[in-house]
Amino acid sequence: MPPLTPRYAIYYSPDPGSPLAAFSQAWFGPDSKLKSPLTREYIDSITAGSRRYGFHGTLKPPFELSPTLSLDGLMETARVFARIVAPVELPPLEVAVIGKFIALTPAYESAALEKLAAACVRAFEAFRVPMTPEQITQYKQNKLTVHQEQMLKHWGYPYVMEEFRFHMSVTDRIEADDERERVMTELAKIAAPVLGKPMMVKAITVFRQIGSNEPMVPVERIPFGRG
Repeated sequence: MPPLTPRYAIYYSPDPGSPLAAFSQAWFGPDSKLKSPLTREYIDSITAGSRRYGFHGTLKPPFELSPTLSLDGLMETARVFARIVAPVELPPLEVAVIGKFIALTPAYESAALEKLAAACVRAFEAFRVPMTPEQITQYKQNKLTVHQEQMLKHWGYPYVMEEFRFHMSVTDRIEADDERERVMTELAKIAAPVLGKPMMVKAITVFRQIGSNEPMVPVERIPFGRG
């Protein structure tokens, strides 16, 4: 069996102890005492993929680390990057549908948030192994636009730069419209404490995934502006 190739990503994750972190624990946490018509078993069934990747907002999409570079180098770059970045306001969140999955998304666009994501994509690009032709072909099955194909070829992911849309996934794909609406209604109640209120993005978190079926786990959370 060939050795597993880890993947890394730069995410926004909720501040420890924050209402957003409490929501994440209540929704995804196996030991949560969630009061909802949605059973724990049902929630687990519609969150298997999103739970594996962790509750996050993507800034630099997952990538394999270049064999010519090191994890130590990646972490040092992340610390230097965070040191020169100021906190950014995250607009008020709402429950929304993207494709056929449900996510928490900003209620309106934020140039500052888009700028932060673009800066992350650029800052860590040198660490990314280029995509294989097979990986590119697989992505193209998603009916990408011409511009998204250009982003895919240049940055290894189609939904970056002008195509970026900040979101924090809370379900996997839910095919049936009526089922998706029912889940959205309940999610709006569960997430009520974190909806409609601006927050601050005050740190980045480096995540690592050891294998494709393994969870993405945090390596280090790095606050902004310490330097």
